[in-house]
Amino acid sequence: MQDYIAGLPDCDTPKSLWAYCLRVVKSLGFGAAIYAVPPPNKKPTHPDTIIRLHGISLADFYRFALQGLIAEGHLTTSNSLFRAAPFRWTDIASLTSRTEEFSNLKQQANDVGLTDGWVIPVFGPKGRTGLVSYGLPNNIAAMEDKAKHALQHFAQLAHLRLCQITPYMYELNKDLSKRETQIISWVAKGKSNSEIAQILKVSEASIDSYLRRAFAKLGVHDRTSAAVKAISHDIVRI
Repeated sequence: MQDYIAGLPDCDTPKSLWAYCLRVVKSLGFGAAIYAVPPPNKKPTHPDTIIRLHGISLADFYRFALQGLIAEGHLTTSNSLFRAAPFRWTDIASLTSRTEEFSNLKQQANDVGLTDGWVIPVFGPKGRTGLVSYGLPNNIAAMEDKAKHALQHFAQLAHLRLCQITPYMYELNKDLSKRETQIISWVAKGKSNSEIAQILKVSEASIDSYLRRAFAKLGVHDRTSAAVKAISHDIVRI
């Protein structure tokens, strides 16, 4: 695995990185690979999610992964993403107490040939979280715990390499002004518009105007999302 990792710095474009990762995946005994990176702090179902596939059709990916595994919550809330733990397709049942939904999900996985494989959450700067999956294993060793840890290591470093070579990805539409940054900072600390107006000695109408402009620049529509995105981009700190 160290030899595979050593080749990552030579990948200087997303295309070359994906091609290299596919070679590694195939050499490790897998016939399918999925890589999904949504905008910061968004679910992989977000329309701007970057998706790379191999060994599975786009239609099957959307039907099984996005509409099933993700939309039904199997990769969110208190399970794999929050635990940052890889899991096997065959362990999906442990991620949910909803037996009927699991049965449907397992059947969907079998229908697209994903009888077993790994799902690995990966994490990057400024909220750039993603999902990597290796499927269609052709040997028993590929599904052993020793392989799981090696695959997680490689997937995480490959994801960080993508973050390094695409620093422009998911940038803000426009930088926040000093006043907008101040206001979002207070919002992140739980202050209401009236409280912020008193602190900054301006009218509530002005606070509302600044917030609307900040929302547009951040690409969000509410206070909570604005605070989360500003923190994840290191615009404000609390």
